[in-house]
Amino acid sequence: MEQDEGRVRVMSRQERNEYDGVTIEDGNRTEYEQSKSGYGYQGIRIHTLNWQELLSGRGNWLQKALMIAGAAVVLAFLFFVALPVIMVLLGVGVAVWLFLHLFAGR
Repeated sequence: MEQDEGRVRVMSRQERNEYDGVTIEDGNRTEYEQSKSGYGYQGIRIHTLNWQELLSGRGNWLQKALMIAGAAVVLAFLFFVALPVIMVLLGVGVAVWLFLHLFAGR
């Protein structure tokens, strides 16, 4: 046991992720790894999924279902809310225009 205390080895990635204490980093780190640790990098990655990735087969079925559901909600809003409001405003505008031209003599 006393013999093992003097030996130092580099931790594996899994050991490093599970370890809660302070470690001394190996001097053979790449520039990318150094930049990650420089500004409080916590290992959080944000991945965006766009339509090209969705249609090309990337992403799992849950992401695809959420994208399709989101598109359906946007289209339903446009068709059932925005379009009727625009039509009513156009109708009111036409009615005011007709009233001004026919009855007000302008």
